[in-house]
Amino acid sequence: MNKKTILTAAFLSLALLLTSCNSKVPADTTTSAAPTSATSEITTTTTAVTTTSSEETTTTTSAYVPVPRDHVFNPHVLSEVCVMAYGEGFRENFFRYCDAVLAGEDRVALDKKAYYQQCRDTVRTCLPVADEYVCFMDTKEAKNKDGTYKLEYSIPKDEYLVKVEEFKTRICELINRACYEDDSYLESTLALYKSETERLEYDFSAAGNDITRGCNPYHALMYDNGICQEIAGAYAYLLLQVGVDATTCGALNNSNTESHEWTVVKIGDNYYHCDVTFQLNSKDTLDYFGMTDEKRSLEGDWKIKGFNFADSNIIWHKDLPIENGLFEPVWSATSYEIDREKNLLYCYDSGQDMTEPYFMMNMSFFAFAA
Repeated sequence: MNKKTILTAAFLSLALLLTSCNSKVPADTTTSAAPTSATSEITTTTTAVTTTSSEETTTTTSAYVPVPRDHVFNPHVLSEVCVMAYGEGFRENFFRYCDAVLAGEDRVALDKKAYYQQCRDTVRTCLPVADEYVCFMDTKEAKNKDGTYKLEYSIPKDEYLVKVEEFKTRICELINRACYEDDSYLESTLALYKSETERLEYDFSAAGNDITRGCNPYHALMYDNGICQEIAGAYAYLLLQVGVDATTCGALNNSNTESHEWTVVKIGDNYYHCDVTFQLNSKDTLDYFGMTDEKRSLEGDWKIKGFNFADSNIIWHKDLPIENGLFEPVWSATSYEIDREKNLLYCYDSGQDMTEPYFMMNMSFFAFAA
């Protein structure tokens, strides 16, 4: 396609309605602290208001100011991909599990034995603080005589409950830095992609098989660094908190020498691959945002047939093909801007006149459900 064509907002509105690795961070070869501030770019404009009397004319200006977000922590988030994998009945049981571990309880009632292991697998991206501090037990060992399941913690319960509150506060802080009250789903998705790319650094010390700490999204959320398995889940969890369906996807490369994990995000009616880890080396661009299966495979030589969603070993590429090319034009941007007043995404090419975007996307179609 001709990336140099400027699409007008009207034309794109109609279209939307109808419709690793050289300088990159290397992929992980694993198998499967202090925060910094990051906010999305905001374009503000002024509007002249003139009042006239018989003696004088006064002019005042007003500027568009987005309303800051005051996020309330949601204890019940779950990707629809997990429901696809484990069944609709899993939803209620998982939320029951979340309530129990957030309260530091010592047992939880689940409707099926399989749900215990599935809950333990799912908290990795849907409640990372539990993945960090709730002890793993074999299902037979965990089951009580009354049919409930034991919950044990790796640190004393009073210390654990402090960690839970710190986690809740941190999640709200990260969301409030990036998002605003009137953001659409796409604006929230892009804003968090930008803020996570700016906030995080790749943890090369933890990229080998000799990693000495726990490896889960909790680390990336709390300490501003991580490897792909942590970064992918951290981005997914923040999106789930703001109402955007997201999970992780992993694969081996075609030579079976490397593995990698990234985030899969639902925007509108379609899922897309998004890789914050690879984006760390080009923080001002959208090289790895909204990728199709083909684009994702090319960026690292990953086996498409082996795409494993939500680390479930149940939902594979054949179950969830990702083919919509809506975001193909943004991959060539050398910089981009989020205009919240006009609900537009501007993409710029440094080889052209940087005062004019080569591509614009109307983000208001992806309405935000408060």
